[in-house]
Amino acid sequence: MRCRRTGEKRPAGFETEQSATVFPQGGITVWMNLTEFQKTLLRLLEAPEPGCPVFAEAGGSGIQLERTGEEWHVRLKEPAMIGRAAMLLEQNRDRPDGWCCRETPAYGRFGVMLDCSRNAVPKTENIRRLLRILCRMGYNTVQLYLEDVYEADGYPYFGHGRGRYTKQELKELDSFAAALGIELVPAIQTLAHLGQSLKWKAMASLVDTGDILLADSSEVQAFLGAMFDTMRECFSTNRINIGMDEAHMLGLGRHLDLHGYENRTELMLRHFRMVHDLANAHGFRPMMWSDMFFRLASGGEYYAPECALDESIAKTIPADTSLIYWDYYSLDEQIYDRMLARHKCLSENVVFAGGAWKWSGFAPSNYFSMQLADRAHHACVRQGIGEVLITMWGDNGAECPAEAVLPALYHWAQLCWQEDETGEERARGFRAACGGVWEDFLLPDELAFTPDNPAPGRMAVNATKTLLYEDILTPLFSPALDLAAYESHLREVSAKLAGAAERSEAWKGLFLLYGTLADALARKASVQRALHPAWKKRDRETLAALCAAELPALAEDVRRFADAFRAYWLSNNKAPGLDIFDLRIGGQLERIASARRRLESWLNGEFDTVEELDIPWLPFDPSQTKEGYADIPAPFWHRIVSAADISLI
Repeated sequence: MRCRRTGEKRPAGFETEQSATVFPQGGITVWMNLTEFQKTLLRLLEAPEPGCPVFAEAGGSGIQLERTGEEWHVRLKEPAMIGRAAMLLEQNRDRPDGWCCRETPAYGRFGVMLDCSRNAVPKTENIRRLLRILCRMGYNTVQLYLEDVYEADGYPYFGHGRGRYTKQELKELDSFAAALGIELVPAIQTLAHLGQSLKWKAMASLVDTGDILLADSSEVQAFLGAMFDTMRECFSTNRINIGMDEAHMLGLGRHLDLHGYENRTELMLRHFRMVHDLANAHGFRPMMWSDMFFRLASGGEYYAPECALDESIAKTIPADTSLIYWDYYSLDEQIYDRMLARHKCLSENVVFAGGAWKWSGFAPSNYFSMQLADRAHHACVRQGIGEVLITMWGDNGAECPAEAVLPALYHWAQLCWQEDETGEERARGFRAACGGVWEDFLLPDELAFTPDNPAPGRMAVNATKTLLYEDILTPLFSPALDLAAYESHLREVSAKLAGAAERSEAWKGLFLLYGTLADALARKASVQRALHPAWKKRDRETLAALCAAELPALAEDVRRFADAFRAYWLSNNKAPGLDIFDLRIGGQLERIASARRRLESWLNGEFDTVEELDIPWLPFDPSQTKEGYADIPAPFWHRIVSAADISLI
């Protein structure tokens, strides 16, 4: 993918041109032979000057750079590749005469999906910043996962109160992305995952059951038509992601009441054909998550690489429709190979979607994401996959900022463009792309690398959520943990994050957020470690000290974290959705205060016991505990905070 040479002559075709663009940063940088598109791109990219004249031309199979004396010579297959070329020039500005770099991308389309629908709706200026970073890395597509956070004419409850984007905002983002050479693709839902809008009484006629639309409904067809009208008005691409995943209860709600039981395969295919025709009528070629079609073809299983496929299902998939095989979990490289091969039996248009894990708690899982990326990438290359998409889901409240997984996105970019990068090159490249320090950006991962979950970490295990949100008096997780080791580990990570915040002005808020989280978690580990043994011994002195000092200190640490989190949220996201964090963290603060009141009432003789502290603890998952894993995956707030059912309270 990449080579370096010294002392060679300039490749044929690098001729000096007379037209030049002079950028004002230092007054000495001259880019020769740029198109107007490339001039605009570099200005939007805020590209730094490489320190000497740069001669650019079209040609080659990707990007080629060569240093010749006091000049750079750049050859580009596509005009937009100048964005990554600018990053490479910044990364390698001190290379000697004769140094050469060639890169050929492994995929024709290489993209990211940004989840805008899990309470955190990114501000448009934040998306622009991300687009600049992705352009430098060499991405050329971005999908915005929108669910209901956009306007659909005639449906005022669609996205109401959720921070939805106006049509003008989407149009401006589309224009900005296009100016960077990035295709902005809308990712919507046309069957399931629409619960936030369907909860309104005004939308009841559109519902089959839960978050699933009513198939065979003219009202639903009109509703979907309004969605496509907005997408066509706001996006210049001819591609759209229509979703259609995980509609497992399709046909088993109102559709069953209205029409009786129908073959659900036929029902899903009927609905798909209607959505497909709507997409075509609006000038779109659809893509969709493959699980529904793959389950139909395989007899119900998705991750079933060895199963027989019903070939008749392939005949129902139109030639213009792409299937997205998503896999965020598999550590066995052969699974990717076999699943991709099985997908190719259903369609020639297969997209692979991997993950930059930011959906299991406040901390990212970059190390785990990179471990998966190495396996998935090689399988994609072997299987000839032309498009790869890296998802950035925000399940259960989007508590982890998108910027926290920049290392995973950079790692995927380097796999696409070059696989032989050294550690020193990686550090320089990441700084050129993101303006940050590689090692510092990996520090938030360490919050999840607790003593029972060493790097690269187990899938979805993230104590930043379980320890933060579990109840003080009736914890569901911490009695199984080595809390002394947790506290020590978290204090060490806090100190490292404080250093990162001092080193980075651009990303100071991100590191302060994680530093205050580490402090709050360490304090809570300390309180939990002292409280429950003291109660068993009825150690009045220790319990009184907890009430007087440690519980108030814990509340203060949680408030400091909440303040840092709110500040970061409001700098990067629209305000709607922050209320859910406030409710969750406010509940935690009130439970800390309640614990103090309950203990003080017992210490004062008002009660014979603190009933909650007398409840015996049971492991959340006995099988995991037997295997030696005390901190098991529990990424959903309502499963962490109480043994009671939140939905019924």
